[in-house]
Amino acid sequence: MIGSSPDFRHGTGIFLLLVCLCAGIVIYPVSGADTSDTYEGNLGDVINLHGVSYVGNQVYLFFTGPDLPENGVTLTDPTQRAEQGHFTVVGVDSDQQWSYKWNTARIDNEIVAGTYTVYVSNEPVDRAGLSGNGYKTLTVYLKGREPSDLHSSTGTSYTLNPEMHSSTPVATPAPVVTTIAAPVTTVTILPVQTPGEVQTPAKKTSLPVLPIVIAVAGLGIILARSRQNREE
Repeated sequence: MIGSSPDFRHGTGIFLLLVCLCAGIVIYPVSGADTSDTYEGNLGDVINLHGVSYVGNQVYLFFTGPDLPENGVTLTDPTQRAEQGHFTVVGVDSDQQWSYKWNTARIDNEIVAGTYTVYVSNEPVDRAGLSGNGYKTLTVYLKGREPSDLHSSTGTSYTLNPEMHSSTPVATPAPVVTTIAAPVTTVTILPVQTPGEVQTPAKKTSLPVLPIVIAVAGLGIILARSRQNREE
């Protein structure tokens, strides 16, 4: 039979090999990531995304999900839209592998718990422009924070009005008393004079000096004249 001839089998093998090679050439550019397509964690976790790419030296990441723009946003800032040319760019190493640690704590106040789709594209295009370009999708399930993951302060705590919450009595400062000195009034008591009574001035005990000097001088003049008269 023709179907069992060696030439036919040889030709069929070559044809299948060519088909596989062609399929590989077509598939490789389309593949943007490996088979790890699903990730799970809590809001605030670091999600280790990774994959392979056989085209170019970098891949372009963006994601979509609850309350996010339809065409995607960057993984670090939900306000930066892929349709406006914003992407999370990740380099591809020499083994055609890429990896990215997605720290969801940076945006956990801007997204909610839910299912998100991360797009990994070989070209910088948004979700609406993926048709005809190689890309891969990754599904990420983000749950709410566990009670143990809630933020808790392990450092110094600050309390308003600590004296109201302290178990140690707080000494109350003593009131400040200000003493104002009263002005001092000086009272002079004058002697009381009885009506009709004349006060006698005190007698002076010292002799007058001027009359004595005049008397001595006069006596000297008289003696001088008397001597002059006798000599004449």
